[in-house]
Amino acid sequence: MYKIAFKGSLLIIGFTILFGACDYVPEEEKEKDFQENLSSFTSTIDKVDSTLDLMDEMQQDIDQIESDRISGRITDTEAIDKLNEINNTLGRKIARKTNNSPVAGMPQWAMRLGLTEPEGMLFDNDFSQSTSETNTNEGFNSVIMVYRGDYEFALEQADLIAKRAGIPLSQDYKDALQLKKEYGIENIKGASYMNFKIGADDNPKYNISITVDNDGTLTINATDTEALLDQLGN
Repeated sequence: MYKIAFKGSLLIIGFTILFGACDYVPEEEKEKDFQENLSSFTSTIDKVDSTLDLMDEMQQDIDQIESDRISGRITDTEAIDKLNEINNTLGRKIARKTNNSPVAGMPQWAMRLGLTEPEGMLFDNDFSQSTSETNTNEGFNSVIMVYRGDYEFALEQADLIAKRAGIPLSQDYKDALQLKKEYGIENIKGASYMNFKIGADDNPKYNISITVDNDGTLTINATDTEALLDQLGN
């Protein structure tokens, strides 16, 4: 039902835009423009619907995995493997449909912050995207760059990138490492570097994080949060 209602709202918005102009346009041109705009809106709506369907399917699969894990039908390790598989199938399809600002390489503004790309890792175009302050529809700089590779190698590359840019270990990761040292916990995986604290008042203009997941995925994320908040009207 929510998808039908959403579609109706988009159509109402579309027709409002189409019929809102006051300048005179010949009838044949009106008909042509109307059909072109209607086709464009229909294509957009179909894309939204198909993305929502994929998200519904993905959530159902995730819920089933969590249910199986809680009941003991699968182990925590098996659950993680299944979640990674979903992310690389349905998650990738969703990313392709919603990635309106793909990025081919590290933006210049991010390089000026000291950020560099890892060496010897596969760049994931589907999950990588950016926004720009020069784009009036966006109004702020941000970038997410995702790389795939060997887990241990990803850890090494993340450490190098973080040191070059002066990004420290996140507090949560420091705490996890301390617990690992004190209690000999061996199942702590991944890495996390951040130059900000969630909810703090003195965070820098650009919030930067560098993370490594347990499957060897390295993610670099940088956002001009001041400009973002301005765009949101805060």
